[in-house]
Amino acid sequence: MRFATLVCSLVAALLLITPLSSQNVNMEHPQEINVQHHPSPEEIRDRLSASQVQSDAKELSEICELVKTDMNNIKQGLLPKDVTDRLKRLEKVSKRLRENLTRVSADH
Repeated sequence: MRFATLVCSLVAALLLITPLSSQNVNMEHPQEINVQHHPSPEEIRDRLSASQVQSDAKELSEICELVKTDMNNIKQGLLPKDVTDRLKRLEKVSKRLRENLTRVSADH
């Protein structure tokens, strides 16, 4: 029992005395330490106006119009052959757009 206590005390002392490699703090230049950056409204606007977000929003709008037409055809008893492909694409694009918007709002 004393041996286990002695070993634990020795390990604890070594951990407290020896600096860990993960504690790499530059005390000479504290201004170089990275701090969390909060994007400005201009940066958020720039990210949202990125071509990927804009093209996804446009594609989503176009797919929604096509699906609306497909639903009207289904009401009339006609099943368009690519309606399931459009719905899958609608899911994929909306998920990507949601992730991009969530990332922007999380950064803010």
